[in-house]
Amino acid sequence: MQFKRALQHTIAWKSLNTVLAFFINLLLVRILGAAASGDFFYSLTILAFFTLASSWSLEAGITYYGSNDHKNIPAITLFLFPWMLVQGVCLWGLLQSIGTNLDHQLSWIFIVANLAIIYFSALFYARKWVFTVNIVACVVNVLVLGILVIIYFRPLRIPGVVTVGLINGNGSLPGENFNLAELSYFGGFLLQALVLIIIFFSRSGLQLTGASFKPAMVQKLFVYSSIAFISNLLFFLVTRIDYYFVKLFCDEIALSNYVQVSKIGQVLILVPSMMATVIFPYSSGEDKENYLDKLQLLCRGITFVFIPVAALVAISGYWLFPWLFGEAFQQMFLATLWYLPGFYCLSITSLLAAYLAGKSMLNANLVASLVALMVVIACDLLVIPNWGINGAAAASSLAYFICLCLLLWVYKTKLNIEPLSFVRITRGDLRRLNRLK
Repeated sequence: MQFKRALQHTIAWKSLNTVLAFFINLLLVRILGAAASGDFFYSLTILAFFTLASSWSLEAGITYYGSNDHKNIPAITLFLFPWMLVQGVCLWGLLQSIGTNLDHQLSWIFIVANLAIIYFSALFYARKWVFTVNIVACVVNVLVLGILVIIYFRPLRIPGVVTVGLINGNGSLPGENFNLAELSYFGGFLLQALVLIIIFFSRSGLQLTGASFKPAMVQKLFVYSSIAFISNLLFFLVTRIDYYFVKLFCDEIALSNYVQVSKIGQVLILVPSMMATVIFPYSSGEDKENYLDKLQLLCRGITFVFIPVAALVAISGYWLFPWLFGEAFQQMFLATLWYLPGFYCLSITSLLAAYLAGKSMLNANLVASLVALMVVIACDLLVIPNWGINGAAAASSLAYFICLCLLLWVYKTKLNIEPLSFVRITRGDLRRLNRLK
């Protein structure tokens, strides 16, 4: 698939998928209420951390080596199944010993299903089958959203199943009953994982019986992925550790407000994150089509789009956020204003980091993430006790800005690229974007 077509498909379908995920999030907030939803999404962040740690960023190695040579894919796939089995057993034991606010069985399903989605999505991207991954996610999210709509507007009464109160007043699940909304949400990830696996094998015609285990391939996979893992782990902490400090220094309502501000940011950086997933596999190997030039053009395109979008959020957020989420979310607006510069920096950073990863320059991403993490921790400790979630948002914006500057410095010193070429909009940019191949 051509780069432009892959980019268009990814943006279109992931945009739809993010809209669906936004309304799923909105319904969960409405079902749970302001206080309980903050605790729920905080617990999901912990599970997401376990997922990241368990994956060891193998998706980076899978995409990198699978894109370079499709002959590596059978050996990689043969390795994945016993690897996921070992991970599943270890995670089951780990979750039994760690107390969380969510049911252990559903927490296990969440992590294992997301691991399968991560690994097999990487295989799809290595083959440049970007359309399938996105449409499967959209179809599953439509199904989950439909169930949540029914629960919200017309609660179902099923014996042994609770339809409201995912987390009780003490911050734990009520008895041994499951919440139907919770089952739908977690079940969506399991369904998506199973569908991706089935489609991959049916479309590729891959026969594992004819594949051979290649220790050298696995070793290279882990070496590359280990560097990517450290970098991704640091970057995850950069973008999520503020949740911990907000929870430590602020009340539950403030935490709920801040979580939703972060999710607004996820919507704002939606298109850049999509572009990054396409840039990575296409930039691996020889740069015959000058993807660095395409990268600069896409970064300027993000700048062109982000400015009016940020202005719209700044103008409408004061009344829009409480209208969408409820009157308890009055604190979102000012925190979002402090966070907007950070969301822009994060948008450009995601593209820059994806290209460097495709060129096996992962050390640069690692150093930038480490510096940004130290900045956000230091600033959070200083400002959150007095400024609350507004201080947390400002601290994150500063950390993202420093991370962006460090990556731009790498491009200047290692690739001899002028930093301003990534953000300085020119007259012909829109025409060039239209002619992009």
